[in-house]
Amino acid sequence: MARPPARNIILIVFDYMGYGDMAPFGAGAATPNIARLAAAGAVYTDAYAAAPICGPSRAALMTGLYPRRLGLESNIQPGQPGLPTSQPTLPRRFADAGFRTGLSGKWHLGYTADDSPNAHGFDHFLGFNAWNIDYYSHRLRDGGNGLFLDGLPVDRPGYTTDLFTDDAIDFISAAAPAPFFLYLSFNAMLPPYAPPGHDDDPAARDRWQSWSAADYRAAVAHLDHSVGRIEAALRAHDLTDHSLLAITCDHGGAELADSGAFSGGFASLREGGLRVPLILSWPAAIPAGQRHTEPVMLMDLTATLLAAANLPADGVTDGHDLFAGEHTAERDLLWRIDRSARPVPGPTHDQWAVRRGTWKFLHEAGRDQLFDLASDPGESRNLSRRYPALTGQLRDLVMGDWPTVGARA
Repeated sequence: MARPPARNIILIVFDYMGYGDMAPFGAGAATPNIARLAAAGAVYTDAYAAAPICGPSRAALMTGLYPRRLGLESNIQPGQPGLPTSQPTLPRRFADAGFRTGLSGKWHLGYTADDSPNAHGFDHFLGFNAWNIDYYSHRLRDGGNGLFLDGLPVDRPGYTTDLFTDDAIDFISAAAPAPFFLYLSFNAMLPPYAPPGHDDDPAARDRWQSWSAADYRAAVAHLDHSVGRIEAALRAHDLTDHSLLAITCDHGGAELADSGAFSGGFASLREGGLRVPLILSWPAAIPAGQRHTEPVMLMDLTATLLAAANLPADGVTDGHDLFAGEHTAERDLLWRIDRSARPVPGPTHDQWAVRRGTWKFLHEAGRDQLFDLASDPGESRNLSRRYPALTGQLRDLVMGDWPTVGARA
């Protein structure tokens, strides 16, 4: 039976968070709202970011293409060109179809007006272009202003999680009952891990200090509270049944993050840097209690959001519509990251990886490795010498011309 299209698409993305930081993926902070949405919808246990760092991962999510195909294998720095506006993006496709489009929070795909969120199709943008801003002062690490409203510097008081949630709710209220695409992109849980409740504490401002594990858990719990507020806003406007709500992270975390059973974290192609939570909630179309264990990638989410609204994924896409079941077919997922421009020694430089079924090939620190994730999710037992042919095959695959693994519109 054909489902009616979603009139409202809400994409919520957390940053720098460990796979085990929220229910039902781990026992980190208390996240009852997220857990309830997961129980009422679909959970994807083996979902992957397209990169273990912000810019390439977000570029892939916005376009549905591998970062390598976009020429974005490292983060965009100030003074460098951003994601070109010639590349179709989710906001542009939704805007062209008559949807209202809004971004509350992090962009990190360009710093100039020519590659800003508004240039890519967002009608409304309140947020920041850099990797992060301070949670309270909204300043950059160098002290410069970091918060913008439609391209212009703006000064608004408040804790960023609340600031972006408030803005998202205002956007929902202003857009309803018209169809809309909302991208709520939190800076939590990036350093400095500031917890809520320090608005009047001068010591909490502009220090960029590391906070405690308890503060980290409090900040995660406040993200969950914000998800509950978004749910309430949808109910208040009678939009719940018509809305597809997706919750995920852009990549894994480090320091205080809980990566669960996985090794590695931010900037690593190990599971702890790539495996991310993914929850889809759409009461009118997704039965409760779905749990998917097959590997999927966030470009699949890109294709799924478009398909949910009956919009074509124009041109070439590396993602599959998760509702169509195409993702259940065995396929190879590929990663490559170049951190050679960063003065960080060790395995955060050139890395390559492939997942095929339960096999994971990883080239790290100049060494080829092969793991069976079914028996070794922590990637501790290198099987490359036992299976040299498979190791070589996967290495050749990731180093060659990558196939387009999705569908052509």
